[in-house]
Amino acid sequence: MLASIIARFQTWRRHRLTAKRPWQDWEYLVLDIETSGLDAKQDHIISIGWVVIREGQIQLDSAQHLLLNGAQVEASVGIHLITDGDLEDHGRREQSVIRYLRLLLRDKVLVMHHAPLELSFLKAWWRQQQQASLTLHWLDTLAIERTKSLRASQPIQEGGFRLAPCRARYGLPEYQGHDALTDALATAELLLAQISYQGKDCRLHDLLQIGGGHTKFVAG
Repeated sequence: MLASIIARFQTWRRHRLTAKRPWQDWEYLVLDIETSGLDAKQDHIISIGWVVIREGQIQLDSAQHLLLNGAQVEASVGIHLITDGDLEDHGRREQSVIRYLRLLLRDKVLVMHHAPLELSFLKAWWRQQQQASLTLHWLDTLAIERTKSLRASQPIQEGGFRLAPCRARYGLPEYQGHDALTDALATAELLLAQISYQGKDCRLHDLLQIGGGHTKFVAG
């Protein structure tokens, strides 16, 4: 029992110390998902897109947009315009995609816009696919923006924390298309703008304090 407590403390301390390195020292996997609904207990992931930030720059050659062949579109087709035929023709095996994603996430910070929703689906998917446990840092560009607003005492109107309005506040253009990869790229650009606002001495630790955390994906 004591050994377990000591091990957990050492792991926590190691993560805390390493997070104080400059933000550019880390690699970030910026991810977006499209789902059949908003309830991770009964809905499922339809497509997933991501891009990597390395040494402070978006690596466009890392961009991926994958459809999952085990998903069912049902009534959600009007939201994301992905059909059952698209999944049947172009869908990838869920097991292959999640194994690839797990490999990419090792030693990276996971970045999302509206992390509670994304994490709920990812964790449910992780359990369903029986993947080995993985512990990581995560950042939420929506939460970062909300903290910035609160600190500046500048209330944001309803809907103002959606991805497009957040980007507009930094002068970033609005993308016309909205699929998982486009939104992942848009989120990556937003994160870089938010970091620039924080200043040149920004650390991962600072970002975690204003809009992030530490979590563990576990098998079912």
